Amino acid sequence: MTRMMTALALAALSGGAGALNLDFGVTYRGGGASVWDGGLVRFGVSDLTLGRGTLAAGVSNRALEVGVTQGLSVPLVGAVAASADAAVTWGGGVRLASRVNATLGPVALNAGGALFTTAATAVDPLAAWTLAPTDLRERGWNADVTARYRLSRTLIAVAGGEFGAQPQALAGVEWRRDLTRVLPPAEGDDPEAEPATERTGSVTLRLGARAGRDVLGVTGGVTYGAESGVTLTLDALAGTGAGGAATWGASGSLSAPDVLGEDSLARAYVAYEPWRTASAPLRVGTEVRVPTGSGTLSVDVRGGRLRDGSAGFGAQVGYSFPLGGPPEEPGEEP
Repeated sequence: MTRMMTALALAALSGGAGALNLDFGVTYRGGGASVWDGGLVRFGVSDLTLGRGTLAAGVSNRALEVGVTQGLSVPLVGAVAASADAAVTWGGGVRLASRVNATLGPVALNAGGALFTTAATAVDPLAAWTLAPTDLRERGWNADVTARYRLSRTLIAVAGGEFGAQPQALAGVEWRRDLTRVLPPAEGDDPEAEPATERTGSVTLRLGARAGRDVLGVTGGVTYGAESGVTLTLDALAGTGAGGAATWGASGSLSAPDVLGEDSLARAYVAYEPWRTASAPLRVGTEVRVPTGSGTLSVDVRGGRLRDGSAGFGAQVGYSFPLGGPPEEPGEEP
């Protein structure tokens, strides 16, 4: 595996003069028998040019990782983006995952799958508490697919499903509306003319249903996005769970750019989904990205409660900075 990663990195480095990022990170998860047992130290590279795509690779005290992304534009039709990731732990466990996003005319597809012989937390100690639910089984497979069809400028039909530990189907509609405000009249404007407006943001409403193993319910949600980039998303489910008992779930996130300086990004989220059988029912986290020096500093704090009722938390600190890049244009200041 080490030889394969070295060969891929060398091939990528010789494949073009694009930017190359060096990535460093340390992670600690509470509850381990020792600091080393609950921690992770990782070094990696990303954004290495590989043909028309990019490659990333990393090594830590837990695993070796490699990932490839590839994009393809189809003139007059749409675009396709695909990624593939592999990780091999020092104990011999393997995790393989891939995802494809495609836009073809009025249809947008998002599909992915994973095959694994070790838990996600064996590679990333904080994997259990991400906003998107993570399959925490020791071995198995899973897949998901979502199709979105634009019925009109403001209305989208959504259908999809999840397969694996808890197979289920989902369907619904989304309605989107731009928010505007009337601008004050300028000097010399015709008082009889239609007043000028400007866009201040957008709001999206969601309504649907989810049905499958140990879940049957109605779903709803709303997303508000401001022109400044601030985004607030809320989603909820109400219905029945295992054994037909009443259940509910909710998730929400708030992200804001530039609150800690130019080009910074901050996000906070919480998800409570007791009806999920293979993921942590409670997941909470904050994520911060701040340009520092020539690179970007990231700080993530996550926690929650697992299916067995035990609680946990952890923190991750990372730093990524570019090496090289395209040559400067003539006359450009260094």
